[in-house]
Amino acid sequence: MERGLRLGPLGSRIIGEVIIGLLQVDPKSYLNVNPSWVPTLPTRTGRPEDFRMVDFLTFARVDPASRGQ
Repeated sequence: MERGLRLGPLGSRIIGEVIIGLLQVDPKSYLNVNPSWVPTLPTRTGRPEDFRMVDFLTFARVDPASRGQ
């Protein structure tokens, strides 16, 4: 039980889907203006096409491993 302090799996999925949906319908969003763009941040595999959210969280130093958890 998160006691209203965090989203659970379902709430997180809903928020993520809404954000992606908004980006997809906005003709000026980066997803529509440059659809072939791939992140240039480091990935766990070393290949930009393998970029995942965990790579972004690691770069931002907010993943559990970076926080010593």
